[in-house]
Amino acid sequence: MAGCSPNVFYLVQRNEVLAAEIQRQANIIHGLVQQEQQLREGLRQKEREVHGLVQQKQQLREGLGEKEREVVRLREQLLEKDQQIQELGARPRKRARAEDVPEVEGQRQAIQRNLELRQAIQRNLPLRASRQLNPWSSLKKRQLQNKKTMLREDFVEPSFDNLPDNVVKANVNFRTDDGISIDVEWPQGPNDRRGQPPPGDRSPKGRGYRHQTEETKDLVKWCVHFKDQATVSDVWWHELHMKFKDTIPPIGWMKQERGEQNSFIPYQLEENARDGNGASRSVADIIKHHLTMPANQHLLQGEEPVVSFRYGLDGRPQAKNNIIGAVMACITPVRSLAEAQKHPRTVKEEYCVFLYSGKEDYEEQVRVGARVFREMEDIQENGVFVEIEGVQKHVRINWYVVSDWKALAIMMGLVGPTGDYFCVLCYCNKENIAHFRQGFDLRTHEKAQMHYRDRRNQCGHKHLPVFKIPWGNIIIDTLHTFLRIGGKLLNQFISWTIDQGRTAALEKAMSDIGVNFYIRKEGTTQGPDTYKWKTLTAKELKTVIKSLPDHMSAIINDIGNTGQISIDALQGPQAAAVLRSMNQSVPWRNAERIARLKRLLGEDAMVTLPNRHVGDDDGQTEIRVADIMQLWKDFSKVTDMQRHPELNPGYKEAATSWCERFRDTTYIEDITPYIHYFGAHAGDQMAAHPFLHYVNCETIEKKNHVQTRRYHLATQKGGGRYKSKWAEQLMQMENRDTFAAMHGIGERKKRPWGQNRVQEDEDDNSSDTGFSDNDSDPEPPETPEPDVDEDDNRVVYDGDQDDL
Repeated sequence: MAGCSPNVFYLVQRNEVLAAEIQRQANIIHGLVQQEQQLREGLRQKEREVHGLVQQKQQLREGLGEKEREVVRLREQLLEKDQQIQELGARPRKRARAEDVPEVEGQRQAIQRNLELRQAIQRNLPLRASRQLNPWSSLKKRQLQNKKTMLREDFVEPSFDNLPDNVVKANVNFRTDDGISIDVEWPQGPNDRRGQPPPGDRSPKGRGYRHQTEETKDLVKWCVHFKDQATVSDVWWHELHMKFKDTIPPIGWMKQERGEQNSFIPYQLEENARDGNGASRSVADIIKHHLTMPANQHLLQGEEPVVSFRYGLDGRPQAKNNIIGAVMACITPVRSLAEAQKHPRTVKEEYCVFLYSGKEDYEEQVRVGARVFREMEDIQENGVFVEIEGVQKHVRINWYVVSDWKALAIMMGLVGPTGDYFCVLCYCNKENIAHFRQGFDLRTHEKAQMHYRDRRNQCGHKHLPVFKIPWGNIIIDTLHTFLRIGGKLLNQFISWTIDQGRTAALEKAMSDIGVNFYIRKEGTTQGPDTYKWKTLTAKELKTVIKSLPDHMSAIINDIGNTGQISIDALQGPQAAAVLRSMNQSVPWRNAERIARLKRLLGEDAMVTLPNRHVGDDDGQTEIRVADIMQLWKDFSKVTDMQRHPELNPGYKEAATSWCERFRDTTYIEDITPYIHYFGAHAGDQMAAHPFLHYVNCETIEKKNHVQTRRYHLATQKGGGRYKSKWAEQLMQMENRDTFAAMHGIGERKKRPWGQNRVQEDEDDNSSDTGFSDNDSDPEPPETPEPDVDEDDNRVVYDGDQDDL
């Protein structure tokens, strides 16, 4: 190797090392293979031994059965012998001779001793063939339970059956030879000898939840409901229990009761939802549980009663960027007009049928809610069978669909409010949107199928409806109608205050009527001089619509003769209308529209908005402030007519006339789909369905608020506290809410307000502070408002004031 180069020598040496390592690895593998073969052989040997033991066990079982049969046979023979002995002893005998008397007497004594011995053996002989060989203290739990059953059947039941009837339950204590004390209950189970439950004041036998009394379990059910409503965590509930052990039940009982309520109505997860985060439950089960409640059984009078339910859907953003969203669908009973006025609807009666993570999209609704939609159609066609006092009664179900415009358009497969054929109920197009008395052709399912197949003239039908509920039962929500039309009136007035530079006066007037409002001029992507203002809640908007008209004359002046305003004050639609009137293209951004108008007309030019009507003969005034004030006041009057059934005959004409005055007083381009519905369809639907105002989406919005609060209060760290998806958790909460609603949990009778109490409040001016010494809430009014406090399970809607 001395003559080899260093590289060759290194390679040869490395080859030898690798060969030795390979040989070592091969030896190890060979040893492992041999060890595996030995283990496999040992495993087969063990399997053969187990097989032999199983066969031996089977043989022993057969032998044991044979011995048991032999014992039974011997016992029968013994009984026969005893009977024969008794018969022989009862026969009359001849008079014995004097010398035979001792012999006969000895035979009698022997027979008597034999009989007593056999009776003793019979008493001590177990009635079961299996005999206890091991001491009682060495028995396992299951074996001890079997022995307790033997003691009950062999000794306790035969003895206690002969006791008087007033002895209904007993607990017998057996003490074995090895000192074990066995308690045997008679009869077995929670009920006594008469089949009745034990008295309520009886102390539980164990610490577990199943051993507690009915009063304790009822308390736990109420605590589960209040814990959900207050969103108290399990950790803090345990801390409360440790502090108040005599009052607060332990968290273990709460979890057990919560687990039972989670499956009150069976639900299923919808795997077709986005990320599989969806759940639904049976509509028929909800209807049956609702109708079997004592308060609702009056609805089942008659041979084949008809009960109405409302279906509604609403979506909500789960984050501020609107990327994460959720959709929820609910059903609620539809009461008659008189009953609805007497008993306002609450959130507890909104029964969620499905929910999922996603958007209000047609495809997502079909993927997740198809099971519910088909079930609703089947119920509408065939009804449901409800068992009342052991009798099956067939109930017909009538469906109504009530939602906002966007949700209804998606459910019915339409283009929505931005399309040409925008209306959900008729075939009106945007060209005729300002005609309120023209009889437009109404939509039906047959026409929907025809237009859907006609690709050249679909008339707004993008898809087929998700269900075949009669189109006449499709109703626009009155709450959203008020919000959208009221929002349009407010936006108009704000634009006029901006044009006249009277924003400070508007803010002062809002403050005078008790509404927090502000307008700011901010620089955004839409331009450096964009005005933004605070969005009002439904309660604030209602206050503004009713109270602001009295302050309008001090805020703005009459709108000018041609509507000339500065270019910087133009809003997006206004700038677009001016550019179209000049035959110019309309850019996408409002800032580009403003810049183009300035290049065409000059920096300080004033522009005239097109399509404005001149209201005076001299052409000096376009819109009077007095007309605006009257328009606002009349809108409040017309919307209030929905709550008064005696005014329903004049509602249609009042709504149509108001829409025509809005068109003639303001601008045609400001007429929205909601105004078209208000003037063309609201009156007809109110005449056909007088209860229209009482089935709106107030309670759905409230339930949406509750679910959003539950979502944001739950931790999402590490995927959340629970392994299940949030849709399943919310559906379990819905089951617990439904359980509470149908069992009267969480309801209490509120004390009415008395005259003395009202006088005390007026004297103490307690209404200014917002606090009261009374621990109860006032009774709800006869006619519910669209916005009330959160504490009475009604809705406080804080929706967007976007214009459709």
